[in-house]
Amino acid sequence: MNTLTRNKILIGLFFVVSNLGRIVLGSESVSIKVDRERDYYPGDLIELEVSIRFVAYARYTLQEPRHRSVRYLETQLFPVRKSEDGPYEQRWIVLYQIIRSGSIGLDGGSLKNESNAENNLITLEAAVVIAKGFGVGNDSNAPELLVDHLAKKEASRWISSLVALAGIALAGIALGAFLWRRKNSRLNRNADEENSQLDEAVEGLLDQLEGGKMPMSEIELFLRDYSLVCSPSVIECFERILYSKNGNVSELADHLRKEFLR
Repeated sequence: MNTLTRNKILIGLFFVVSNLGRIVLGSESVSIKVDRERDYYPGDLIELEVSIRFVAYARYTLQEPRHRSVRYLETQLFPVRKSEDGPYEQRWIVLYQIIRSGSIGLDGGSLKNESNAENNLITLEAAVVIAKGFGVGNDSNAPELLVDHLAKKEASRWISSLVALAGIALAGIALGAFLWRRKNSRLNRNADEENSQLDEAVEGLLDQLEGGKMPMSEIELFLRDYSLVCSPSVIECFERILYSKNGNVSELADHLRKEFLR
């Protein structure tokens, strides 16, 4: 294989990976998504979705990408969850507001594994969007009327100031209403997702316990992830099974069924 052919193959692979927007690092797979199909203008909001999939259970923290042409607003963190095909997944949605037009490359972001003593950073690839300007008037060769230019400029300045103030006030009101609705909808959605995940975890653990199994690792993970919603009696059953020799699997199953499957 000559050098030219090898270079073409490498370039093709680079574009395939770039279009997928996914970084694969060992057992970790990082994905970055942003809507590039819509038109962006100053004042619009950008939603950047960052997710990571990994085989061994862990918790990550996100350092949000930044750019001087946007204002960082908030980050929505979703809980770690286990997908149907095996790996764990953690996800964030980062919200920005555009403050000036031009090319916006959201970069400088990273992920850190808080469960790993080495704490090696995973650098995120840049997500680029283009913010358009509001346009300019076309030049014209037609003669202008003879008017008092000073008076015209003064009136135009006052009108522009009033319009700008009104626009800023309306934008602030609209943004506040949007964030309020968004926060409430996300809280409801997150509560539903967490309840659904809890129900699935309880049913999966009950299936194993009632099948005569003693899944110590699943019991330990359940206690770690859902201890805040467990009663003291359920926690006591978990701890007796994990840390002593007098644990009762049937008693734990009864407590789980009465407490979570009413």
